[in-house]
Amino acid sequence: MNIRHATDVAFVVFLFANPTFAEPGRNSLSACFDLTDSCEEWQAGFADYQAGQEMFYELTAQCTSDPTNLNRGFFLSGANHSDDLFMFIKRPVSGLKPAKNYFVEASIEILSKAPTNCIGVGGDPGMSVYVKFGASTVEPVPVIQTNGYVRMNVDIGNQSNCGSNAVVIGNIATTNTDCFNTHYELKNLQTPAPLAAQSDENGTLWIFAGADSGFEGRTSLYFTRVNVRILPAQAAGDEEEDSTNHEWRGFNP
Repeated sequence: MNIRHATDVAFVVFLFANPTFAEPGRNSLSACFDLTDSCEEWQAGFADYQAGQEMFYELTAQCTSDPTNLNRGFFLSGANHSDDLFMFIKRPVSGLKPAKNYFVEASIEILSKAPTNCIGVGGDPGMSVYVKFGASTVEPVPVIQTNGYVRMNVDIGNQSNCGSNAVVIGNIATTNTDCFNTHYELKNLQTPAPLAAQSDENGTLWIFAGADSGFEGRTSLYFTRVNVRILPAQAAGDEEEDSTNHEWRGFNP
């Protein structure tokens, strides 16, 4: 597996709403991660395949943020022999109130070359590869099960289905309908609704974005930008009272 860690300084903007007067558990956070500039603190992983078969699945993860690269971002690639390969990137987000409930929204930008409405083994190479965004208290990691399969330790759902820790935000299909001449296109995806997650005792929660494939072939894509907005979970009666206290910048859905 080819994984390179960037040494550049990440373009990250953390913006707290009313940090001086915020009540415990009521602070909010926006963060913009430009992975074409740096992948600092981002890590890659793979799941839903037979342990020890990494070379057979051709699993590849590499940060390509060097300005000399034509395509830049966090590159993931794999051959989906299991008909269920999950490829993902993850990162901790700190500075939240400890052990508090939050709602997380995200806008994800990817570079994909998967055409649309094409025939593929197991499914369409674009429309059958589902992009997911997740948030969890614990670090999302692949774990080898007793049957030898690698599964996630958090609930990501299965392909087009959401899990308790991840939601489907779209697929990797581009506007290209030529199944034999592909090219990379930028695509923006958003969470359809806020995802509930709790920070740990240190005020940290984990975010992750990935591709859950039902196409039994090779999938390659770049994650180029991840924007997140973290809001405090609160009663409906408190929402109106707090709504004027939050100014959101740096989040570009």
